[in-house]
Amino acid sequence: MTEMEDLQSVIDACSVKISGGDYTGALREAIEKPISTKDQKVKEAAAKNICACMSGVGNPAKFLVDASDDECDTLMKYCYKGMDIYRNINKGKACAKFLKWHEELVKKCGHGVIMRAMVDKKC
Repeated sequence: MTEMEDLQSVIDACSVKISGGDYTGALREAIEKPISTKDQKVKEAAAKNICACMSGVGNPAKFLVDASDDECDTLMKYCYKGMDIYRNINKGKACAKFLKWHEELVKKCGHGVIMRAMVDKKC
């Protein structure tokens, strides 16, 4: 399977969960195996999928209770990516969800999670 085919199977699984209202399950599925590729199309598709899942989770703090440090680092990277993707939607108001994620990630992990997200070029 190609990287895009692998990702498409994850996107499909997430879509099924989202259509059932299970954004938490969809997000767990999406971040289970982080994408590590140089293919920009695959990176963008993965980011859109993860950000769609993140934006639907109603209570980030509750989700983060069971999240590992690596998952938190991954989520912070996509938090920034989500703010970029959603910046022009509804005059930027869609970014508020990602600001809430940012706040909760810093509460759980400290400021180091910000630095780790900034220096990791994989996202």
